Amino acid sequence: MKDFELHIPTKIIFGKKAIKQIPKELPKLGKKALWVYGKSSIKKTGLYEKLKAFLSKTNVEFVELGGVKSNPLLSKVLEGIELARKHKVDFILAVGGGSVIDTAKTIACGYYYKGDIWNFFEKKTYPEKALPIAVVLTISGTGSELNEVSVIVHDIKKVKRSLRSPLLFPKVSFLDPTLTFTVSPEYTAYGAVDAFSHVFEFFVNREYKKDCLVEDLMVSIMKNIMKWSKVAIKEPTNYEARANLMWASSLALCGIVKAGIGAYRFPIHAIEHTLSGGYDIPHGLGLAILMRAWIKKYKDYNIIRKFFAKVFDLSIKRDRNISDKGVELFENWLRELKLPVSLAEIGIPERDIDMLVDKAFEIFELYGAEKEYPKERIRELFKIAIAL
Repeated sequence: MKDFELHIPTKIIFGKKAIKQIPKELPKLGKKALWVYGKSSIKKTGLYEKLKAFLSKTNVEFVELGGVKSNPLLSKVLEGIELARKHKVDFILAVGGGSVIDTAKTIACGYYYKGDIWNFFEKKTYPEKALPIAVVLTISGTGSELNEVSVIVHDIKKVKRSLRSPLLFPKVSFLDPTLTFTVSPEYTAYGAVDAFSHVFEFFVNREYKKDCLVEDLMVSIMKNIMKWSKVAIKEPTNYEARANLMWASSLALCGIVKAGIGAYRFPIHAIEHTLSGGYDIPHGLGLAILMRAWIKKYKDYNIIRKFFAKVFDLSIKRDRNISDKGVELFENWLRELKLPVSLAEIGIPERDIDMLVDKAFEIFELYGAEKEYPKERIRELFKIAIAL
């Protein structure tokens, strides 16, 4: 294994009684909160009123910022920064999934920054200070509840970019799997694929590719996501399924599964940002299609064959057609989740490929990876992704 450093400062409170710890934990962060949430789901499920009751017990004042959408927008972040400054809040309470948490994270560092907040996402500067963040998770998938990453869409430019800073780790995250019982089958599937893709990217795009403890952990997480996602879709109130999906999603991108693998890339995510940023499709849906294309394109590479062998229990020595069998098994999982497997199925035409290639290449240029991922390599992937 390679040398590594690992720092995860977030306190996790997990289980059916997790949110009952809110009155104990939130006063540690301050006396006034900006409460960030999505559209109407937390009000329909009754979670909104429950949290209001908990907050009243803490004597923590709050102002609300609702209406955060999937593929969170810069404009909502700016609205939140203005509201937070106006009311001089002490911390941010994010109640929702990855989009809500990412919005809260960017507001947290934007609160103290006087320049153009998009500078963070173009790597022109980095946050020096941020408000504390508390999270109540309602959708499994992104892992944002246990990491230092935020991903935001620029409304006007129609581009999606990421920001990473140790200042953005939530101080405390409340993970109650029962809060995900009402998540639709579609968004359960999108979240499962998102979490799976995080581990998949580490597995196939790492410097250290030998057998090791971390590789075994990656395989276990991917297997568990595949297993429990199918159960959760069929039995939405199955606690074990929801609990395993929630914890697997948190572990997938908190740093543990990359410890010891050396340098790595996330090219599938970089390319996907052109889809969810430009077409406003669910991030997990775009990842499903591009992961399938990536696997088909590189199915005969040793690391992909190793992925097939480890995750699908195939034998490189005995299964002569391991590459084709592996592709089939991966597609079968996506089909069981009732997900499209091509861009054509979701209405993205082949004529858009050149534009998508250009946008993806801009992202690789931003990260200094343009030589590793030239336009022709990106174009080949999109051509596979278009086809059924």
